[in-house]
Amino acid sequence: MSGAVIEYDVPVPMRDGVVLRADVYRPAGEGPWPVIVARTPYDKTDASELLYIDPWAAVRRGFLTVVQDVRGRYASEGGDEWRPMEAEAEDGVDTIVWAARLPGSNGNVGMWGLSYLGNVQWLAAAERPPALKAIVPQFTWHRPDDGLAYRGGAKELGTVTGWGLGTGFDLLMRRYADDVEEMTKHLMGLVGDIDGLSKHTFWELPTGSNPVLERHGLASLARPETLAAANVADRQDAVTVPSLNIGGWFDIFLQGTIDNYVAARRGTSSKLVIGPWNHVSTLAQQGQVDFGVSGNGFAVDYVTSISGLSFDFLQARLTSDDTPPEDDPPVKIFVMGANEWRSEAEWPLARAVDTPWFLGPEGSLAPADEPSAATMTYTYDPADPVPTVGGATMMSHIPAGVFDQSSVEERPDVLVFTSEPLTEDLEVTGRVTATLMAATDGPTTDWVVRLCDVHPDGRSHNVTDGIARVRTAPDEPTAVAVDLWSTSMVFKAGHRIRVQVTSSCFPRWDRNLNTADGFESGSARVAHQTVHLGGAHASCITLPVVPPSN
Repeated sequence: MSGAVIEYDVPVPMRDGVVLRADVYRPAGEGPWPVIVARTPYDKTDASELLYIDPWAAVRRGFLTVVQDVRGRYASEGGDEWRPMEAEAEDGVDTIVWAARLPGSNGNVGMWGLSYLGNVQWLAAAERPPALKAIVPQFTWHRPDDGLAYRGGAKELGTVTGWGLGTGFDLLMRRYADDVEEMTKHLMGLVGDIDGLSKHTFWELPTGSNPVLERHGLASLARPETLAAANVADRQDAVTVPSLNIGGWFDIFLQGTIDNYVAARRGTSSKLVIGPWNHVSTLAQQGQVDFGVSGNGFAVDYVTSISGLSFDFLQARLTSDDTPPEDDPPVKIFVMGANEWRSEAEWPLARAVDTPWFLGPEGSLAPADEPSAATMTYTYDPADPVPTVGGATMMSHIPAGVFDQSSVEERPDVLVFTSEPLTEDLEVTGRVTATLMAATDGPTTDWVVRLCDVHPDGRSHNVTDGIARVRTAPDEPTAVAVDLWSTSMVFKAGHRIRVQVTSSCFPRWDRNLNTADGFESGSARVAHQTVHLGGAHASCITLPVVPPSN
């Protein structure tokens, strides 16, 4: 490819007369070329956004490339009251029809992009526009109540609040475009709340209404209409085009990426790639751990990059009417601990054996016979919640990834259960779950469970975690299921496996105020928590253990 021509702000008419605008990156020459479309709410000209989708690399690969601002954002029309996701299915279809007819198009259209840009692909694909031949949704969700706005019944406070504020600049500038003084006042107020996230913004109550977003009149991912529009799970059976699903073990939408793949695989040819990445970084360094050169998203398995994987997949399906042969395994995962890539024929792995490890008295953890009956207790005060330290997060001031959990484990409101040193490597690959027999003295509370890898020098590194919000009769032991999502981790010989049990992880998840109406009123109380161990009330974590290959 010897050159390219970029056409800026090309009008794209929608069925209701609203005009969206797109930048079209056209390879030099006459074509015809396959077309790929990225639809973004984050500004089609923003340098950081373009870094993720890399339209210049797409042009070099021979794609006629379209990057579009979605309705109500930046150069596109749609008013000053943006409603995330609510128009994306129809607008996506109209854009695909338009893109297929561009001069130089071969009539075949694909889509690519991450997060919101991934969700709009599923919404459009479910409408089955004939020109759409393949999609590459990356780092995106399946159900918005499982990682986008909520998780286990708790609100994803860090994501909902941070994202709502971050997307507010364009919205406020559009809303007050005719009054510069008023615009400046509102923008400075927005900046103040963003700068004060950790000091006051996240602490505002009640979290049910998210006061800071209401105060500025900003979009919320927890809005019922947004939740309904963004639900891929309800539409997946209608999707017939192949998909390449890319995610990361420390991404806020990890399980959504996997669930999208599993659902899509039932009806069409699809692939899954999971690396040791978080939502905004595919570098090998994730928190305090470097996973090596092959773990870098720019050098996947020393062979290719995320962009390379994406464009290879699209090119094979947009340049020919023939379906590419399925001659390689559909799943490629990075196995942490071993720090190597591995191809698999399926997900979940049939050879993985769900193995319960029982939480025992005095903080023991073992897969042997259930320990004798006992209880452990702690007090949870929502005014002093356990802080978020790493993990699968998306917050500007709290980095995602792997971090030593010592500061968390030293707290009196965190129970810690640790195995003996392993005598041989133990691989855990698949979905991790926990069952706690637990009681609280109030009408509602949260239970947080975290799996950690303890090194011989004592460093306790987070692997995966989950939360469950419960309503229950006071002081009544109840079986609480906590979904820790999925991982692939080799716990090395000499290491120990550790499980944390607590009741908060703030500000990632909103604080349960332990009162029946706290979500709406902000009223709070201290909760006294009891975890039952052994006997008829055994608590355990279930690990999908992969037997050694030799």
